[in-house]
Amino acid sequence: RSFNPSATERTEDDLSKYFKRHPDNVAEHSVARIPMMPKEAVESSTSSAPSSHGRHIIFVLDESGSMSNSWSGVVVAYNKYIAKRRQSQSDSDLVSVVQFNGQSRITVHHASLSSAPSDLPYNGGGTCFHPAALSACELARGTPSTHVPSVVFMSDGSASDAAAAAHEFSLFNSNLYRSSRNHLELHVIGFGGGSNQAQLQQIASASQAGKVHSSANTEDLVSVFVDIASTQNVSLLLESEIAKRISEAVSDKLSLEYFGS
Repeated sequence: RSFNPSATERTEDDLSKYFKRHPDNVAEHSVARIPMMPKEAVESSTSSAPSSHGRHIIFVLDESGSMSNSWSGVVVAYNKYIAKRRQSQSDSDLVSVVQFNGQSRITVHHASLSSAPSDLPYNGGGTCFHPAALSACELARGTPSTHVPSVVFMSDGSASDAAAAAHEFSLFNSNLYRSSRNHLELHVIGFGGGSNQAQLQQIASASQAGKVHSSANTEDLVSVFVDIASTQNVSLLLESEIAKRISEAVSDKLSLEYFGS
């Protein structure tokens, strides 16, 4: 049984063949496969577009001078996010990273989960949001047709160009919605006590799928990153499918006892 039947199909085949050939299997029993949910349900729940096979996760991370003592915690949160996505069998995801201070730089470009670097070098400097938004949207526009972009924007401060950054994300979201009928998944995270919540809310409001999160310290930040990475829709589908299976099993049992007696 698996969250993602496509990801474990080969393993199931190998186990089934091994079991059939096992010398102790004298009665020639076979392995019964119980799909907890249909493949198409998993594919549609792991992204905002039903036809997509994964997410293109674009981290937009504040590396300004005020983040110097916390940067190692940011890198831990980033790695925990990737580990959670791999645990959720989302191996087809792509990862890109934008790091920003007064300017922005793309440090990871369309990497697979398995090849994404575990270390992100720190720079320091001032804080501007608009260059980071430009870089993030550039990466998002390069998302393959098999994926949907998902932005994770984190900052501990404020900037004079927040409105311009929000406008950039809004333009991209409008184009995305026209082409796919899906809004940009935009997570905006305020870190520490110095983040400007009004500005972060302005950026998140660029998409109807935007959301603001808060984290007081690096431990909170890890929790927020892991929560975002968790595939909530799959969990809900799994619960629904388990309830459905139990109901069907009880119904079959009652029918057998009633009609078989």
